[in-house]
Order: sequence, then C-alpha cells, then structure tokens
Amino acid sequence: MDSVRLQGRRRLRAGALAAVAIASLFMGVVSPAAPAQAADITDGLALWYKLDATSGTVAADASGNGRNGTVNGTATWSGAGEGLTFDGSSTYVKVPDNIMSGMNSITVSMDVQIDAAQATPYFLYGFGNTAGGAGNGYLFTTGDSFRTAITSGSWSSEQNTRLSTALQRSVWKHVTYTQTGTTGVLYEDGREVARNTSVTVTPGSIGSGTTTANYIGKSLFSADKLFKGKMRDFRVYNRALASGEVLELSGNTAGVAKVTHPALKIDAMVDDANSKITLPLTEGTDLTTLAPQFTLAQGATISPASGAPRDFSEPVTYDVTGSDGKKRTWTVAALVMRSPVLPGLTADPNIVRFGDTFYMYPTTDGFEGWSGTQFKAYSSKDLVHWTDHGVILDLGPDVSWADTRAWAPTMAEKNGKYYFYYSADTNIGVAVSDSPTGPFKDPLGKPLIARGAFSGQMIDPAVFTDDDGQSYLYWGNGWAYAVPLNDDMVSFDASKVTDMTPSGYREGAFVIKRKGVYYFMWSENDTRDENYRVAYATGSSPTGPWTKRGVILEKDLALGIKGPGHHSVVQVPGTDDWYIAYHRFAIPGGDGTHRETTIDRLEFDSAGLIKKVVPTLSSIDPVSVGATLPTHTTRSLQSVNFPGRYAAVHSDSLGYLDPVTSSSTAAVKQNATFTIVPGLADSTCYSFRDSSGRYLRHMDFRVRFDASDGTALFNNDATYCARPGSATGSVSLESYNYPGRYLRHYYYELRIDPYQDNATFRADSSFTAASPWA
Repeated sequence: MDSVRLQGRRRLRAGALAAVAIASLFMGVVSPAAPAQAADITDGLALWYKLDATSGTVAADASGNGRNGTVNGTATWSGAGEGLTFDGSSTYVKVPDNIMSGMNSITVSMDVQIDAAQATPYFLYGFGNTAGGAGNGYLFTTGDSFRTAITSGSWSSEQNTRLSTALQRSVWKHVTYTQTGTTGVLYEDGREVARNTSVTVTPGSIGSGTTTANYIGKSLFSADKLFKGKMRDFRVYNRALASGEVLELSGNTAGVAKVTHPALKIDAMVDDANSKITLPLTEGTDLTTLAPQFTLAQGATISPASGAPRDFSEPVTYDVTGSDGKKRTWTVAALVMRSPVLPGLTADPNIVRFGDTFYMYPTTDGFEGWSGTQFKAYSSKDLVHWTDHGVILDLGPDVSWADTRAWAPTMAEKNGKYYFYYSADTNIGVAVSDSPTGPFKDPLGKPLIARGAFSGQMIDPAVFTDDDGQSYLYWGNGWAYAVPLNDDMVSFDASKVTDMTPSGYREGAFVIKRKGVYYFMWSENDTRDENYRVAYATGSSPTGPWTKRGVILEKDLALGIKGPGHHSVVQVPGTDDWYIAYHRFAIPGGDGTHRETTIDRLEFDSAGLIKKVVPTLSSIDPVSVGATLPTHTTRSLQSVNFPGRYAAVHSDSLGYLDPVTSSSTAAVKQNATFTIVPGLADSTCYSFRDSSGRYLRHMDFRVRFDASDGTALFNNDATYCARPGSATGSVSLESYNYPGRYLRHYYYELRIDPYQDNATFRADSSFTAASPWA
C-alpha cells in the first residue's frame, strides 16, 4: 500500500498534487488535430468559438445564437490554426450567463494545447456559480488529472468521469465530454477514455438554470490557477454527440472510435498511436469466427466490412477510409481474457503453496482511503480457478487493537500452524490458525510491530523461509526492513532488525531463493500512479547485501495495464516454473483504490537474472502439481534426524560392497537432490524423477546420487513401500551403479518429512523391519 494513506482525501483542484506529463490511456504523441469545418456537425450547437481571430477582445459565436464571449487579460491571437493563447496569469474568456439553462444533455468540445509550465490546479473551462471564492454547482474539465466533474453543490459532491493520468502537454489534443441520462463520457482525440454511468446531476439543473460564473481558461475556485496554453474550436451542444460524431469532430477521420462484440469481456483496447486494436474476449469464445462491429467517424468506410465473420486465430488487418479520403490500416488481434484471476476488487496479493494447493491472500480493495477491514482467502489447484473461502480475519471483531485499514497480508507455515501477518491501521499484526483458510486468532493482543517502531510505515509484511528452516519477516513503506523470526513465529529480537532499503524502494518487499541466489523484490512509485512497478536485486543471504538489477514489471498502456505492482511469487513444485501475482488498476476505469489481481509467468535467463515480465490480459494456462505434495520439494539427502518424528541416526554397517575386491567399505554421507512428484497408486508413498525428468512409478523410485544414478525403494514414515511380490517391509537396493561401483544386498531407508528441507537416508547390511531404528 502507500504512505499517502495517512493523509485525508483532498480536493484535487486545491491540493498540492504535481502535474505529471505522461501520456494518457493508449496514446502516444500525435500531430495537431485539424478543427472540423462548420458544415460538419452543427445540429444542436449552442455555442461555437472558433477562436481564429487575429485581434480584439471578442470570442465570436459562430453558432448563430449570438453568445459572444469576452476575452479578458492579455489576448494573443494567432489566427486560423493556432487559436487563442492564454498566458496563465491574466487571460480567460467570460461566457454569457445561463449557458446550460434547459439542458438535460450536453457536449463540450475543444482543441487544446496545455503549456508544459501549466501550474496546478486549473480548469480548461468551468460553467456554474461561485460563493465565497469556491465553486457552488458547476461543470468543468481539467487536464490534471484528466477528468470532467459535475455537481449541484460543492467539490465534495462532485460526480467524476475521469482518467487517473494527466492530459499530455505541449501537443494539441482534442477533448470532448458528453452527458445524457446518467452517463458521462470523456473522449481524447475522438476516442472514449472514461465513462461514468452514475451521473445524477443534469447541466440544466445547476443553479436552477442560472449560472453566472461561466469561463474558458478560468476555474470557479479563486485559489486555482488560470489556464496556460492554446485553445481553438470550442463548442457546446445541447445534446450528447454520438461516438462517430466525436471522432469526426476531432479530425481523426480514419480512426476507430470503438469495436463491439457480444463476447467482449471488457471494451476493446484501441491503441490509436500504433493503429492496433485488441479484443479481450470471454473464456470459451471461438476465435475462428468472430464478427466485430466497428464504430467509425461519420462518412468513413472499412474493409473487410464491419460485422463480417473473420478468423482471428491470427491478427486481422482492416483498412479505414475517412470521409475526407484519409486512409489508415489497423491491426486487430483477439485474445481470451482470463484476468483478473480473483473476483471483484483486490490488491497486494500474497500467493503461497501448501501441499498440492495454492492460496492467495489479498487486500480487499475499492474503499475510499483504503479503509477496508476484512481479509479473505482463496485457493486453487491450478492457479487459474480459485475458490473463495470467505473472510478469515475481520479487524473489528477479531483484533482488539485496530479496526480499519486492513492491507497487504502474507502467510507462512511452521510445525503444522499457519501464521497470518497483516497491516492494520499502519501497524503489523500476526494471527494464528490450524488451517490456511482460518479461522485466525490474535495470539498477542497487540501489534507485532507497532506504528512508529521504526522509520517509515509499518505495513506490507512478507515472510521467507530459508533452506535451514529459519523464517525472516520483511516489511516497510519508505524503508525496507528484515529480521529473523523466533521459532514461535510471533516474536523476534529487535536488535537483529536490518535496514536494507535499496534505491527507488517504496513498499511491497518480497524475497525468494533459487539455485542458491536470493532475490529481493519491491514496488516503486505510488500505488495510485500508473508508473507503479516492480524492481529487484540479488544477494547472497536473506538480508543482503543486495545488488540492484532493475525493473521487471511495469505498465503496458496499449493493453490498458496500469500500475502493476505489489506482487508475490510462487514456484510450481518439481519444476523451475515460477509465477508472479500482482495487482493493477482495474480494467476499465480503475485507479489506486480500485485494483484487481492477476498472474503472469516469471522467468530467469541463463545467468540467473529475472527476465522482464510480460503483463498480459490472458494471464496463464492451468498448471498441475498433483496431490499431497510437501510444502518444500527440493531436499538435501543427508543422514539427519527430525526430533519428534524419527528415531536417532545409526551409523553401524553403513557402506557399500566393492564388486572387484568383495570388500565392504564405509559409506560417506552423500549430499544430493531429488524432486517429489505425484502419481503413485499407493498414497502413502512418493515417487521421484531424476535430473533428466524420467519418472519411476509403482513403488520403484529413483534418487540421483552425485554424478551417477542409483535406484532404491524407500519407506515413507512407518509404512514400507515394497516391490510387488516382495515381503512387506523389505526395502532392497539391487545392483545399481554408485560412483563406479555396485551396491548389492543392502537395505536402505529413505524417509521424507513434508515440513522440513531434509530427508533421512540410512544403509545397513543386516536391516530388517525389526531393526532398532526402523
């Protein structure tokens, strides 16, 4: 989550948010839009300022309605093409009173070029009334963040149609807002970029039709800044223009306004800058026979025809010809959209595997100021289909010391207990259960890490357990901390806390280990920023030192993917397949409090560095981990003991038989690795595969010893898995190669503890089921 959570929500017009000169959704830099001609779309015009004069203080109304405006301050006229320049300190246009009187629907449209030095907050235009230097019922559009708002009263009751990003500066952009019924739509360069279907205030109802503070280039709040930049072709209609009309008005005559199809999961992604369209479709859609419908500018044509069936197994190209003869080729691709993977609004997902099941623990999202109180659990056998287990911890009734701001949990297991670490009111708590799906109880009655205990915010816990069984807790916003947890998992030695904050760190620490290398990952920037992203470093221990490697996950505006971050990573047992769960802005219309969870692949290169993650809408295919797998699947083959589960190690008669000399030689404890895989009919036993991926089933098991292969039977816990036809409890190693020698007629035992990282391996020439250590 984010440090600004401690701050109250403030009016963006009067707040201190800096303008961000970044491209809006699906856009790159475009050439100046050409103003539409007067004959193009005149039906319903209530006011039309071409702003193409060369001098004077009058904004002439070309609609024929006589609503001339008055230009105040320094007016720099550029004639046709460049419009009126506003200096940011004195220039604005006063529009006649009552401009919206009687309007139940409206369209406001203009070409605008925002100066790079524009101060914030500001309005492009504002129609309404003021009282005491503040707006009191109004309609306005601003480029920072790009939005249109309407209210019958103060800023606190605004109904917004908005993007989360700023309108690009220093280039001409065409901006249109339409409203009819309960729907407001915001357009950029002729394409819809935001929609609000819950608008209840009509333009004509503001001030009961009386509005005396109607301005272009000036806010209705006296503390706000004046507009700095250029404007031309400013229009107001008493109706909501259709999307094709808006596209024509923008000058993008060969553009595509939108694409529709009954199987679309969300609106089609129109990447105008690159002439590409993506069709995100629901699961089960047949891509070989799709007939999408295209909305074009007035008078434009398309080939192949709109609505004609096509095979979209591969991208299809379409040619659009505008009414003015402009031509453009579009590439249209279809995909099955399997994200988000969790229902509704969720964020900060922690993904973990226990046995043969994956679990996900997210923040419940969608609350103003991140004020949620409940945590839920989800489970899956394949990372694709998830079961909702409901609320597992509720701050109100379940936690005595906090009742709001439930964020960013993580889960760990030890000795059959499950430990749930979470953020609550900017403290970190811990809860315990006998099940990964709860119910969970607070064992401390207080935070594990209290607010103010260290610099930064005490939020975003994560747990990593190393091969030796030691668990580490990570946390922090602004600062990144790590500490070894005590064996009880609910306490630690504060003197062992390590500050390991890397450059660019914001929050969301997470650690994994692969092939002896530790990977420390985190999120950068603000969770409300579309540039929220994931970076990482590598190190030789769970607490560093760390070498920063770079960014591995970031936005893809062509697919509408914004703010991907606060992630976690899981490995599929028995493989080198890794997956990353993360949140992004909800699609469409999401922001920093309306996010959704998805999963994509995470891969490593030959040097062990993490490849750049490709964020997708299609997510991943189902994976399989079989049944009843231990939590940790890579084991070190050693003569070791697990107190409370297995008897002590015996060293008598350990050895092998030299087939050349027929002499018995003492065996050396071998360090090797193996991987547990599913597939046995006998559920009390495991089967193995060797390093080449070969499987042995039906109670034959292969264990790779050092550089050579050896095959042995083994027993799991107290039940022997015997070769068919042999005596129950007899475990025989028969004539298999071991570093150049053969082992004959020796009995071996291999026991797997599913909660530890080691296995017991023993050999005894006189072993029987009645052996003292059996």
